[in-house]
Amino acid sequence: MILGYLILAHLLADFVFQPTKLVLWKIRSKYGVLVHVLVHFVVNLIVLSPFIVNGHYWPIGAAFVICFLHFWIDQAKISYDLEHDKKIMAFLMDQLIHLLVMMVVYFFVQNLTLSLPLSSFYQFYSDIRIVIFFSFLILCSSAVEIYRFQKVREKKHNATLKMHPRNIALRIFVFSLVYILFMVLSYFARFPHVQ
Repeated sequence: MILGYLILAHLLADFVFQPTKLVLWKIRSKYGVLVHVLVHFVVNLIVLSPFIVNGHYWPIGAAFVICFLHFWIDQAKISYDLEHDKKIMAFLMDQLIHLLVMMVVYFFVQNLTLSLPLSSFYQFYSDIRIVIFFSFLILCSSAVEIYRFQKVREKKHNATLKMHPRNIALRIFVFSLVYILFMVLSYFARFPHVQ
């Protein structure tokens, strides 16, 4: 479950909270990458804050390790990206390496004891279906737009990132409907009605 939170925090910081100006700043300067990594650190702390406020301080160390490595991974990706035309491959490899880092961090923290109060907020927070929903929602909306932008950059080097709100809204709507449909079907499959 912790891996789900780490992935959600990554998706939020890498796609939702990374405006075009920050992307351009990252390309021009290491300070842009540093600001991006600080955004990642803050988002990780916010997503993992229910554990932190309940006495589990290891998420702070996990977020620091992930963000420290994120800086160097992004620097390598930017260097590669500036010298090569294969933008999609660089984008996908960058995301894959970030995922591998999160899996390694998860490997080291998976056996730590976790306990959260039984209040309704913590029950909502610890529902993995919600974490999965928001993760896929980000993938269907922002990540698809970034992927499409990388595809355009392979052909036009001076392409600019333009988010298409209508396309994003349509993907969010369709994904939400499909997800809700699967949740309803799984509910009825789990609780068959006796006649």
